[in-house]
Amino acid sequence: MASATIHARREVLRLLHRNLDLRAFFDRADAALTRLVPFDSSCWLSVDPATHLPTSHFSHEFTSDHLMLLAANEFLEDDVNKFCDLGVAARPVGVLSEVTGGDPSVSRRYVTLLAPNGYGHGDELRAVFREGESVWGCLAIHRRTGDFHPREAALIADLGPLLAHGIRRAILRTAFTRRTDTDAAGLILLAADDSVESITPTARRWLGELEDSTAASTPVPLIVTSVAHRARAAVRGMDHDLASSRVPRRGGGWLRIDASVLDTDPDGRVAIIIHPAREPEVAPIIVAAYGLSAREREVTGLVLQGRSTEQIARQMDVSAYTVQDHLKAIFDKVGVRSRRELVAELFLQQCAPRLRDGSTPGSDGWFVTDEDGSGARLEAVGGA
Repeated sequence: MASATIHARREVLRLLHRNLDLRAFFDRADAALTRLVPFDSSCWLSVDPATHLPTSHFSHEFTSDHLMLLAANEFLEDDVNKFCDLGVAARPVGVLSEVTGGDPSVSRRYVTLLAPNGYGHGDELRAVFREGESVWGCLAIHRRTGDFHPREAALIADLGPLLAHGIRRAILRTAFTRRTDTDAAGLILLAADDSVESITPTARRWLGELEDSTAASTPVPLIVTSVAHRARAAVRGMDHDLASSRVPRRGGGWLRIDASVLDTDPDGRVAIIIHPAREPEVAPIIVAAYGLSAREREVTGLVLQGRSTEQIARQMDVSAYTVQDHLKAIFDKVGVRSRRELVAELFLQQCAPRLRDGSTPGSDGWFVTDEDGSGARLEAVGGA
């Protein structure tokens, strides 16, 4: 198995350096993995590291109806090996046959979905892909017959950080594509059974921007219904996170999806607002994608607020030399040489099209402070 692990790591490493978008990365990773850990079906997800909600979805074998049942199981039902639990587990990989002691019928997901669809004599392996403290993706693979061996689970656990790294690199590749679309928001009203009561033309247009294998066969794809499930779960007291997700767009940039329950019944209608995310909204996910530590993220946030080195040092209660050390590490990870290049790399490619159109990224624009404390406002592409 050691040689298989080495071969698998080499193959995934090759994928990391192919400059693939999310769909291509998941397809190539799926093909590589099935040669080492054979399976009959798979579901790949990228997730928002802040909320752990899915941001894109790719599936082989299962239909869109099956995937909707999986989403409902994840957010609304008690079960074993749920992604939310694996995400905080010491080993973020779980095998159904192992965790149920050989009796998968204790799993509602097995009873309602897997067994009725030809997996009654098989098994399910689930994995969450973390890089450091951040979760970037999830995987569920299934066999029609036979169990997954602990050695196979260990192999996938070993590959997890590499796969997480590949997912965030693929997200970055898409995130900085320039767009010139308007910021209009769309509205979707879902009934209690998640059928669409109404949808605006703008919302329909944004749905076409999602990377979701269910989008072509369902009125509302899994990514959106997952946010709706989160809202219902929050109203019922089952979930304490916001029903909001930042989602990479097919053609570049980001969308934000927010959900709220309209009725007194927590299982009632849900309103979904979907619109292009403004720069401050995507800041956490983009900054996290560069692998910055918590302290480096804090420094980056203060830089983006226009704080000088001395101001950052006072607010963080550290020396100016420590701030400079953090800045050097940030510049190295992001691949820039100055504060201005940092802001440009993270956000200017997002807000520049709007600046060219005469709109602004915010009421005050972006204000960058140089080392000497002087400031300059970013007014156009390559400005300041």
